[in-house]
Amino acid sequence: MLCYLGMQALLFHNPSAGQGDHSLRELTAALERAGLSLRVCPSKGEAVASALETAPDLVIVAGGDGTVGRIATRMPNRAHLAILPFGTANNLARSLGLWDSHRAFAESWRQARQVRLDRAFVEGLGERQRFLEAVGFGALARAVDHADKSGTEGIEAGRAAFRTILSHAEPRRFRALLDGEPWEGESLFAEAMNIPLFGPNLAIAPQARPGDGRLDLVVLPPERREAMIAWLHAPEQGPPPTLSRAAHEIVLSWPAGPVRQDDTCRDETLPEEIRLGLEQEALTVLVPAAAEGVA
Repeated sequence: MLCYLGMQALLFHNPSAGQGDHSLRELTAALERAGLSLRVCPSKGEAVASALETAPDLVIVAGGDGTVGRIATRMPNRAHLAILPFGTANNLARSLGLWDSHRAFAESWRQARQVRLDRAFVEGLGERQRFLEAVGFGALARAVDHADKSGTEGIEAGRAAFRTILSHAEPRRFRALLDGEPWEGESLFAEAMNIPLFGPNLAIAPQARPGDGRLDLVVLPPERREAMIAWLHAPEQGPPPTLSRAAHEIVLSWPAGPVRQDDTCRDETLPEEIRLGLEQEALTVLVPAAAEGVA
């Protein structure tokens, strides 16, 4: 339960996110006028951990998906989260319920609806790590890696890059256990999704719910390649031609990198098995009272 009296709030602000008009001075003034006792914190570096150790009641993240993931995976369970979507894709905010602007949040945060956001974990890629969006392998992970290295920006440019990479991707053999049930086959990618959206606003897991206590493993058999490329031209027209299954725990074998974890990609030698699951305690996120999100 959120207690409004004497609420202590942290604001993590990424000034370089997206293209919106969100100067720090204007942002803090609007939030303080709304009755929040505010401490402004940098969104990167060691200062993040030290700020979160102060036991805030509310954590406000003004930035894109990368900034939200960096903060929310490290938050204490008791703190509530609010996302001011200043990025390009804003997949997390869209999945949960999108504030129209920081002014809308300032005016209505007391009437906000509280929704659940699971925090997921992955084991087998070095030390155990948390993630919010997805861990992925294969063509889509390679497309994200290519976009990062080439400086590709924007929703349409990102979708075009995905179509190009997918058209040349080699299928791989995957093996998975979903709550102990086996699933295997050939696929052009494998994505363990915690939310419906991926990359440039692509709902590759439209059935996924960010607070349902399950991850969705999404794959694309090679015979569905052309259908997926066509879908990438107009993803708003219908569901993707992917296959998916949901589980509380996924044990996955995928033969080779790269690996995408939220907005970070890397090439590395993969272990025989990678385990993915959900933390016991979820986060509580403040969203507009009328918002439904894509979830």
